Amino acid sequence: MNLRIHLTAHWQDAASPCAWALLDDAGNVRESGTGNLAAMPQCDEATVIVAADRVLATSAVLPKIKRSKLETALPFALEDSMIDDVGEAHVTTGAKLPDGRTALYTVNKSWLTRFVAAAITAKVRMRRIVPEYCLLPTRSNEWSVAWDGAQGFLATAHSMGGALDSGDDARAPVALQLRLQSNAPAALRLFALGSEVQAPNWGIKTPVIFEKQSFDWRKAEIPTEAPNLLWGKFAPPPRISEYLPWLRPALMAALLLFSVEVVISNLEWLVLAQEKRQLLNDMTDTFKETFGADATIVDAPLQMRRNIARLRHGAGVSDDADFSPLLEKFSGALGNVPGSNLRTLRYDDGKLDIEMTLADSAALDTLQDRIAETGLLAQVTDTQDAGGMLSVQLRVSAGGAR
Repeated sequence: MNLRIHLTAHWQDAASPCAWALLDDAGNVRESGTGNLAAMPQCDEATVIVAADRVLATSAVLPKIKRSKLETALPFALEDSMIDDVGEAHVTTGAKLPDGRTALYTVNKSWLTRFVAAAITAKVRMRRIVPEYCLLPTRSNEWSVAWDGAQGFLATAHSMGGALDSGDDARAPVALQLRLQSNAPAALRLFALGSEVQAPNWGIKTPVIFEKQSFDWRKAEIPTEAPNLLWGKFAPPPRISEYLPWLRPALMAALLLFSVEVVISNLEWLVLAQEKRQLLNDMTDTFKETFGADATIVDAPLQMRRNIARLRHGAGVSDDADFSPLLEKFSGALGNVPGSNLRTLRYDDGKLDIEMTLADSAALDTLQDRIAETGLLAQVTDTQDAGGMLSVQLRVSAGGAR
């Protein structure tokens, strides 16, 4: 749902009434009425349509300056064509015109500030403020006029336009006559403001095409190129949906890279898993060739290690997992490790359980590195602080032992 608010020059403060309309997603009017901002329906998005006599449209050649300084500099670009002090002007840029000039839209800053503050207090979530004449449909080399029989407003090309002074069915507004004298289009397309408005007989040279369809700000389509007066200090907080057109390519690229990474990782995992299965099969075949095809195999590497140890013991040869070889290698790794002090030593089934003290955790890292260099496996089962020293419990075994 979208809330549209018609803001005219009669608005002064939060108590001032405004016409409003509640539209569904298809642009159909569901509700409409008149009231102050606080009494309007709550809606996620509100668009304000400002009456033409409140927004001056003009154009100027803008200097090349940073966007951060543009809001301050814009009023001075229109200083010669403004009646009010430049400090009271809030100027918004529009389309770049064919002659190199830029369309500019000016509204009184104090008046706009009061309205924005009142809308925030009333919890009206404004996203756009658009001049009313930008909603008038225009065609190439034609102007459009919205007319109620006595006054109205004009839309030219590139979302430019303005308010028209009074006239009647026989006399065109002076402002329109002056514009036609300087740059007349091929035709004027006139939209009635109300069902009872008749085609005027203005007697001007430019053909007037009276449209059967009347103009209704509540249902009129808002062109994408229409200016939004809520910019600079008045800009509403950004929404993530507004960045999606720019974020979508980056998100798609990131998703593609992630998909490729997942596929590559899975392929690598499959290759490694296949290699592991092949190694286990090779070790199983070797075990069967060595110890007989009828042997029950649960863990080929471990069983192979233990059977070799038994064969060595049967031949009177020591094994790497025996007490003496283990202790010799461990003693060689332990030499000159800072603060090392052996407390207890237990041997069982090819494993040395050692309790000792070291100077600190760095000394423990050094000891583990040295043990690994000897081909042994070292597992730290416990560490505790022992009065400035590090108490460590280690389990040392030969490579492959468990």
